[in-house]
Amino acid sequence: MASSRWWLYVQAVFWRFLMRIGMFFHDISFPRPPRPLFTRTVTSDSHNHPVVLHFYCPPNYHEKRRLGHRFPVAVNFHGGGFTLGAATDDARWARAVLDNVGAVMVSVSYRRAPEHPFPAAVDDGVEALLYLARHAGELGLDVSRVALSGFSAGGNLAVTVPLRLRGRVSLEVKENLGRAESTHNLLNQVSDLNIVALFCWYPILDFEESRDHRRAMSLVPDKTLPAFFTTLFDEAYLPDVAERASPYASPVRASDRILNEALPRDVFLFICEWDMLMKEGQSFVRRLERLGKRPRAMLIEKARHGWDKSPNPWRDQNSVDILYRDACADMKAIFDR
Repeated sequence: MASSRWWLYVQAVFWRFLMRIGMFFHDISFPRPPRPLFTRTVTSDSHNHPVVLHFYCPPNYHEKRRLGHRFPVAVNFHGGGFTLGAATDDARWARAVLDNVGAVMVSVSYRRAPEHPFPAAVDDGVEALLYLARHAGELGLDVSRVALSGFSAGGNLAVTVPLRLRGRVSLEVKENLGRAESTHNLLNQVSDLNIVALFCWYPILDFEESRDHRRAMSLVPDKTLPAFFTTLFDEAYLPDVAERASPYASPVRASDRILNEALPRDVFLFICEWDMLMKEGQSFVRRLERLGKRPRAMLIEKARHGWDKSPNPWRDQNSVDILYRDACADMKAIFDR
């Protein structure tokens, strides 16, 4: 590992340790968030690094699965700038999904930077979806009803993973059409998979625009993420500056055709008023509207980036849960169509 990458790794390990402490205090307030019922490990043919999927399931999951019931699926990607965080960080969101939607939530433990820079995380998201499609029967999942959700960096993945999946299918068909059984298998898997909605909480959508410019243009610059965090995240995940223009990193750079083909009709963005990412989220919503999608934007007033992950055990959790429940009501309505 080059010296600069080594220093990024040291910083990442330090902040990961502190974030685990913060999430411990975040989780101790009542009601306690649920734990995953079980995990599955995905090993890709393209790399030897396992991707662990954490399954949060309704109380009657095993009984109903044995009776042949198929649960809709919410696939979630955690935040942390592609560098920090863990798949269990969004357990309170998982509780809302279980209680209000009755779906299975699968949280993806994707590879983190700087050890695994772009496009490792987005590729792991694709592998997770393909695994769920392959094993839907044994897991009791209805993969014709899949919603993707994510927070911060995970919100980016909720958008970029469908783009990456579409790109992977297109590439394999172009290169191997008429002669590759693997391509046929991939097409069969994707044909069963139907992403019906995205739920993106304060996502980053553009790595090309300067962080300094976004911070300066924010409503309250002092309340945005500090530069030492954003620099760590950007340099760890996207060390090659040219790759920051990739639609699989910056979905705002994708063409209208790609966005129209890869993304579902229903896209929900939850944007924090004091976040430097607020304006790009609003612009993305307007663009999706012009494409004929049905995006909905919720502006969370007087809120910082990651406002729902406060380590304060005496915080007002109900104000967060209200928005979680509202999002789940929309998710359930889409699943029940």
